[in-house]
Amino acid sequence: MLLVVGTAAVLSGCAAIPLNRLQPVVAPPSPTCTSSGGLGFLTSENEPAKFHYALPNGATDTIVDFETYRTRVHTAVQAKLPSALKQHKVTTALTDFLLSVSAEAQLDAQIADGTVKASKATESQRSAIQKHSGPSKLTHGEMKDFADKLFDLQLKPGAAALTSSSVDQSGLSAKETKFATTNQPDSTFIAYFQAYYKGQFIDRMGTKMAAPQISLTVPDTEITAAETVLLEFLMDTIDPTPVMGGDDPGSVTSSTIFYPGATANTPTVYAVTHAANPAIYVKIPAGSATACGITTTNVWVLRDLANGASDQAAAVGGLIANTPGGLSLGLGVVGKLSIGDNQTLSVLVKTAASRVALRATLASSYFTLRHVKFNVTEPGS
Repeated sequence: MLLVVGTAAVLSGCAAIPLNRLQPVVAPPSPTCTSSGGLGFLTSENEPAKFHYALPNGATDTIVDFETYRTRVHTAVQAKLPSALKQHKVTTALTDFLLSVSAEAQLDAQIADGTVKASKATESQRSAIQKHSGPSKLTHGEMKDFADKLFDLQLKPGAAALTSSSVDQSGLSAKETKFATTNQPDSTFIAYFQAYYKGQFIDRMGTKMAAPQISLTVPDTEITAAETVLLEFLMDTIDPTPVMGGDDPGSVTSSTIFYPGATANTPTVYAVTHAANPAIYVKIPAGSATACGITTTNVWVLRDLANGASDQAAAVGGLIANTPGGLSLGLGVVGKLSIGDNQTLSVLVKTAASRVALRATLASSYFTLRHVKFNVTEPGS
């Protein structure tokens, strides 16, 4: 018995998601180019271009120091999460991982396109980015605790949250008041939550999540769908990659094609935030032999890079997550060892690894290819 308990304790500290293996290849190809359409590093910047880090949700503040950038994004993330998740190790790790991937891609891209020259100052920025790249792994125990808190706090909103009103505390006990005020979900998440339960949640790739079904059991597919929505909410708060479409910002309709998924499914992040943050959306032009940067013809490269990274991460996460299930305990005792429900935990780990890798690769690829000339058509098209 002591052996089993001891082994379980060890496994809870074993790697569930090896973040160091989810790192995308950040390296701008050549040749770089300058857009004739007036697009700078971001559509919101004024010419001449100036080195800066792009903020999430279309914010246009010019931030030139990574430490300031990191603090700004962490503050935004924590403002949207309930207290139990604000300082959670998984929250911090995922925020730092995605931040560092995006920031280094932005730094490299701006050096490559001539916005800033490589110097001691840029190397100082790179050192700061790499210093805050997050831990090399997340453990089974950390992921299980994070998932438990995530589902408990974020999938159980009160009536006030869903009716877009404040909590009437006049008749509440001290315990009820504390719970209601410290676990009130962010309004943006409530919109994600409602879209999911209506079967209308759509991620950045244009994939629609099926609405959960009312039944006596909750299958792993619904657990992973809910986790995906929660992770998308978190990463949309971190990731500065804009929503890409084929129409002008003021002409987006239900027929607009969104990329890189190339579907008319409107991403939930756009539907929820574009009114308050118009700069979250960018039109990408049609492809041509002279076009610079990402176009409707070559955007498939972003999709394939992101999907490939997602598949690789799911495979790695699955192999690592499933290892404890068939572990030999030694001393002549061979058997299976579960950490909670090992199958459910395994699925949660694979989903998290896949989703994080997809978004990290999409974020880095967008900035890496923003000022690169690559007139390539999709194979088979």
